[in-house]
Amino acid sequence: MNVTAVILITLACVIVVALAFYAGTLLWRLQQQTQVAQQQLEKKQKYLRDSISVICKAVCEEQCELSEGALRLWVLLDHLAPDHKPDPVITYPGLYKMYQVVKDMPTHKARQLQAKSLTAQQDEVRIKAEQELKESILFDAAALLKRVQPE
Repeated sequence: MNVTAVILITLACVIVVALAFYAGTLLWRLQQQTQVAQQQLEKKQKYLRDSISVICKAVCEEQCELSEGALRLWVLLDHLAPDHKPDPVITYPGLYKMYQVVKDMPTHKARQLQAKSLTAQQDEVRIKAEQELKESILFDAAALLKRVQPE
């Protein structure tokens, strides 16, 4: 073999080793990022379950208005990971119906800025729905609490 061939083969081997090292480094970084992302997802899901648990307890103990609890729970249910997420329309019909009543009602500043007569009408609708759906909402909140609490 001539010197040129040996140099080319050696250079090719160095390039292959360098590329293999670079590929290994990229794979290691990807694995690290995947682990971090998984940990963040698990942390978010735990936070959601804890939040749902607290709100369900407040609803069951009637420490908050049923409409507020239903609204907050429904929003949190939307953010649960698919493997933890039941079909809430079927599984929690009381919460769903209450959410449908209050979802478009303004809150906070928007509620303060609207006409008092409109606020009174909305409150009347909300309170009537709370009374009609009370048992169903309490049942759904208890079932949801049981589902999200750790075993």
